[in-house]
Amino acid sequence: MSAAQSTFQEDNVWELAATQSKLMLSEINAVRNIDSSFVSPRSLNENDKLIAVKRSDWTSGFFPGVLWYLYAHTKDSTWEQAARKYTALIQDEQYNGKTHDMGFKIYCSVGNGYRLSSDTNYRKILIQAAKTLSTRFNPTVGCIRSWDHNSDKWDFPVIIDNMLNLELLFEATKLTGDSSFYKIAVSHANTTMKNHFRADYSTYHVIDYNPNTGAVRKRNTHQGYQDESTWSRGQAWALYGYTMCYRETGDLRYLNQADRVAKWLFNHPNMPADGVPYWDFNAPEIPNEPRDVSAATVIASALYELSTFSKEKELYLQRADKIINSLSQHYLARKGENKGFILLHSTGSKPSGTEVDKPLSYADYYFLEALQRRKKLNDGFVTSRYVKLSPAGELLYFADEKGNTIPDFSRVGYHQGRNEIPDVSVKITLYPSKEGKDPQQIQEAIDKVSAMRPDNKGFRGAILLKKGVYNIPGTIKINASGIVLKGEENGDRGTKLIASGKGKRSLIIASGKGVMQEELDSKQEITDDYVPVGAHSFSIASTKAFKEGDKIILLRPGTETWIRAIHMDKIVAREGTKQWKAAEYDLKFERTITKIEGNKVFLDNPILMAMDKRFGGGAIYHYSFDGRIKEVGIENILFESDYVGEEDEDHGWIAVSFDKIENAWIRNITAKYFGYAAVSLESGAKQISVLNSSCLDAKSIITGGRRYSFNNNGQLNLFMNLFATEGRHDYVTGARVLGPNVFYNCKAERTHADIGPHHRWAVGTLYDNITTDGEINVQDRGNWGSGHGWAGVTQIIWASTVKRAAVQNPWGAGKNYSIGLKGGKYEGRLSERPDGVWEGHNAEKLEIPSLYEAQVRSNK
Repeated sequence: MSAAQSTFQEDNVWELAATQSKLMLSEINAVRNIDSSFVSPRSLNENDKLIAVKRSDWTSGFFPGVLWYLYAHTKDSTWEQAARKYTALIQDEQYNGKTHDMGFKIYCSVGNGYRLSSDTNYRKILIQAAKTLSTRFNPTVGCIRSWDHNSDKWDFPVIIDNMLNLELLFEATKLTGDSSFYKIAVSHANTTMKNHFRADYSTYHVIDYNPNTGAVRKRNTHQGYQDESTWSRGQAWALYGYTMCYRETGDLRYLNQADRVAKWLFNHPNMPADGVPYWDFNAPEIPNEPRDVSAATVIASALYELSTFSKEKELYLQRADKIINSLSQHYLARKGENKGFILLHSTGSKPSGTEVDKPLSYADYYFLEALQRRKKLNDGFVTSRYVKLSPAGELLYFADEKGNTIPDFSRVGYHQGRNEIPDVSVKITLYPSKEGKDPQQIQEAIDKVSAMRPDNKGFRGAILLKKGVYNIPGTIKINASGIVLKGEENGDRGTKLIASGKGKRSLIIASGKGVMQEELDSKQEITDDYVPVGAHSFSIASTKAFKEGDKIILLRPGTETWIRAIHMDKIVAREGTKQWKAAEYDLKFERTITKIEGNKVFLDNPILMAMDKRFGGGAIYHYSFDGRIKEVGIENILFESDYVGEEDEDHGWIAVSFDKIENAWIRNITAKYFGYAAVSLESGAKQISVLNSSCLDAKSIITGGRRYSFNNNGQLNLFMNLFATEGRHDYVTGARVLGPNVFYNCKAERTHADIGPHHRWAVGTLYDNITTDGEINVQDRGNWGSGHGWAGVTQIIWASTVKRAAVQNPWGAGKNYSIGLKGGKYEGRLSERPDGVWEGHNAEKLEIPSLYEAQVRSNK
């Protein structure tokens, strides 16, 4: 074996790791060409020949893990291909109940594969592996049995190494919602904490239990110097294991235990200055004993994670950096040597004389893991477990225990974001009237253009309002498709429309006529028992009546069972409170069929509330809305309302109102002094973009029903780059508002209430990069109003900055998410409601700074 290099620049470590791993791939392939049962490298023998192992060996998962880490770092798909190949060779270990090393084998390989690819097959393997591992749990002992060998020596041996296999069980808990995995892991951790540690927090290697009584029979070592000595890698496993347990449970006992183990490690007089321990802290010939680089890599990786939890953050970072720098300078293999191993000078088992001063696959694995963790800390990024970026920059969605994922919000706004908003040719140009006939000339121009023949894109033409002041004592109406009303600029020196005089009204209303026609004779029930949030497809009994391109209603029926499940039949009553009634909660999502395969239907936009047979399932049917208008735009205009006093209620109420309209836009407008909103989209408004606009200095009493600066009651709408002052509910949805809908990059100042879903079950809204000096809330509003109750479900608050926020999950029927929110967290109006999903609270940076932008890029 070649000697380790004496110096090495850390910047080149990954390059060396890649070079060595390419060599290792050729070496292990050569072995497999002779005997394909060998699947992974482990070490070198005394003649420096490669020791390869079969999939049952406890180390078989580490080399696939190394390949996954190289893929994560380099973003090179060739590493992903190699990682998948070598992961596949060992994945059948998921059924091997004769070993406790399921975490080492399956989590380090398949687990990383799932983290970096969201491959649903990997998800299934992780769950099965956890089930298999659970069969080794003895509830009387409270631990998972480690070895089946040496039955003449031990009855029920448990080794400290086993702590790392618990991570697989914690992951399975999250993937399935099955708490039995969690309970086993916690029981094992607690029993180990009780019996594996001495008073000074050093560890025993092996504890033998009486399987019938749970009593401790013996405390031994197997790979350490003596029973009462401290085997270095065992102490490292303890540090890593309890740090991981704290991450997964939040139990402070585990954090305290990890801190104490770390303190023992670095206060021990036999810990070398470079942080790379001897194989046993009590080995008799120190300093002439072999080092164990594998223990050092495990310690370093654990310390990087522990630094994110502990008050000793800076100390742990310093210690971990010292280890990594030492390894990078003095323990790396030379390029092209040692059969492709990355690190030298580990010790497998000194007592048995095996793998002493040799490379080990798990040393390489935890070394690269430590480097990854270090980079993540230096970058300062927080990653969601529900949606991540792959190494190639693609979005990966991770399902919860029922298969629900964070849905795709990218297909919203004008033509679902697939068409650019056009610059429509001007047909009529107007100037402010000197005779006070502004309303008449504008309305006449609109009516004249409305009579024109639309072009092949559906546009009749634009009406240009030149700079100046236009006084509008009433309302301007647009009732035809293809009309654009545009000014020259939305500032004080631009095009200004004033809602003059008295009268609570909208200044501009763009709306079609009639109502949606539902073709219930085409109705087909969804046959799946459960269609999760985020899904784009499901099965129906027959697809004969449907084809690609059909517009359909996706019905999620209201049922009494569902009302009871979310407790909306038990709203604490006050005067005027109404309990929710099932008949009022038939939710009708507008969708388009994109593909049909057999009896499976695919939709353009995702499921936003699970179609659950327990609550009535779901159905689809055709519909039409012939009276709905389209291709309408309002842009580049300043709207103002006359008012008398700060609490005036008899004046312009809404600047622009849209209803019964689709594929339209409002952009570059400013609204001042209106009592209710700059823009209000009503329930018939679909695929509308509201862009680059402001709602300033509302005038009204500050109470309910006022100051909803940008209000949305429609579907598939985008509100982006907006600003509001003196509002109450600046970016808000009403009752039964069906998404996806998006508020992105919006700011509110001097607020008087909260942002978010206002009442009665809005479904599927993304609030992305919202900044407010007030609150964002997604909660049970109880008996406010006439019984607002649960404000919404599948509400995503992403990378937003607030004074404080409450994000709750409705009982038994969905989730809401706060990811990367900065600001205070409080329990909301009503306590004892389930907490929503919170991740990255007050984090400085998110891996995905905008979910909406990332989803748009991903779907181009």
